[in-house]
Amino acid sequence: MTERFFKQTIYSVLTLVLIFFIGLGVFKMFQSKPSCFDGIQNNGETGVDCGGPCQSCEIKTLSALEYKESASALLQQNNYFIYNRVTNMNDDWGAKEFSYTFYFVTVTEERGKTKENIIKKVEGKNYILPNQVKYIVDIVEKPNFEFDKIVFKIDNTKVVWSKPLSSDFIEANLFSISNVVLKTGSGEIVTRTTKPSNMVYNFNRDLKRGDQGEDVFNLQSILAQDASIYPEGVVNGVFDLATYKAVIRFQRSIDIYPQTGIVDYKTREYLNQSYGGQTQSVASVSGFSFDKNLSFGDKNSDVSELQRVLKEYPNFYPEGRINGNFDYLLKRALERFQDNYGLQVTGEFDTPTRTQLNLLLNKNTNQGEVPPGITANLDFNIFNNTNAAWKKVDIISFLCDGNNNAIAISQTNTSIAAKGNKSINLSWTNKMGENISVCPGGLQVYTNVFDKSNVD
Repeated sequence: MTERFFKQTIYSVLTLVLIFFIGLGVFKMFQSKPSCFDGIQNNGETGVDCGGPCQSCEIKTLSALEYKESASALLQQNNYFIYNRVTNMNDDWGAKEFSYTFYFVTVTEERGKTKENIIKKVEGKNYILPNQVKYIVDIVEKPNFEFDKIVFKIDNTKVVWSKPLSSDFIEANLFSISNVVLKTGSGEIVTRTTKPSNMVYNFNRDLKRGDQGEDVFNLQSILAQDASIYPEGVVNGVFDLATYKAVIRFQRSIDIYPQTGIVDYKTREYLNQSYGGQTQSVASVSGFSFDKNLSFGDKNSDVSELQRVLKEYPNFYPEGRINGNFDYLLKRALERFQDNYGLQVTGEFDTPTRTQLNLLLNKNTNQGEVPPGITANLDFNIFNNTNAAWKKVDIISFLCDGNNNAIAISQTNTSIAAKGNKSINLSWTNKMGENISVCPGGLQVYTNVFDKSNVD
């Protein structure tokens, strides 16, 4: 019995060993061949570089992207510019794409222990060249909460490593910067001038809640010019609750008592004097400069300023609505503006459109002086050292105080021809102290050398 059991055990073991080797052979037979990107997603892993675009077969070990978790923030025009520096130590490989997150964090003490709470996060994706040090910048509208610090993190397990389109783009210094000139100004806004009103309306009857018609439409068009009076900005010819409340605010603003919400004789008299074909005092828009692109759906003070400026050009923006919302009316106004000046008609307040409008606003300022309303004005040239024409070139600039502490940031983009030179002008309107200068290494120019669609 014992001898029989022993033989059965030997047969079973040999059978299992045979099955194992047969299975291993089948696995090896159907296993995919190693590719150039096998095993290079994380720090310390080896990748096999075999043939094709990778040329020779060799073992690759890639370093993770380096960064400090403590990020910085600057408040400019009710927006936070949050930023951090990322370093890629790899000689040949860049990150075609990596994900990052800024965390707004509060720190509290509970029972003698420090507790950190994440109250907001800002996520994004970016790229970085081989051997490049790069600043990552995001713009966030000032939150309605307090925070103690901003933490920055990169998911190094999901970095998409790649080589540039050409070995000519291995060097991170693809661009040269020259002729840097920084000028500072007072930031004072221009004085008021007298111009004819763009709106000419006469009101011949009282208007109250429930009324409809052209008179109500005209009334709403006037009220919608001021978002503090009529934040809804709806112009539909119906005297509804929102219009009633707007009339009360309007009456309060011009010291009419009692404030009934009815367009009575006193209110009509004021409206007819202001909009009945007479002249009124309005702010001149010359000397103002825009430093940020805007898109459909944006809601902020920059949109209000854009609407205020375009209102002075009734052939572009006949509605003249100022409500801080980048709506369809503003989009149509920009399309008319772009068509008039031979720009690509996008309906967006993009870099070419912003540049053209700034030229119009500042065409009467003395050359060599900082335009009114501007606290700092920076001019410099970018030269493209490569033989490729880039459709999108990202530009980040930092200004520092006398102690080399960053106090202002600007972020924009442009296109640039092969071996071409591009003049760049950046402006700031936020208050600054004295002894302002461009930060050491404070002019950064980047372009995506992994994206074929970026090459013109």
